[in-house]
Amino acid sequence: MTSFRKTAAATLAALTLATAVLATAGGAEARPRYRHGWGVGAGIVGALAVGGLLAASAGNAYAAPAYDDDEPVRRCDMVERVNRFGEVVGYRKVCSLY
Repeated sequence: MTSFRKTAAATLAALTLATAVLATAGGAEARPRYRHGWGVGAGIVGALAVGGLLAASAGNAYAAPAYDDDEPVRRCDMVERVNRFGEVVGYRKVCSLY
């Protein structure tokens, strides 16, 4: 390494460390702006409790299946597109019901 590269590497390392130290020394903290105390937590716990009671009070918690066996099945395939000379010019999707 040349002396210029050593000096540049040392300067870059010093700037990186200084930036890291200055970034963590600031007064920017991740804290809530408003202090609601226990009200928000109690509201969430109460909503969960009421929701659980309502879910438990339902007589039939299981719904009927949403599918129907009588509906036809759709099957799609890719087929070649051919011009009038018999050359393949592309593909297209063709779907049929069974």
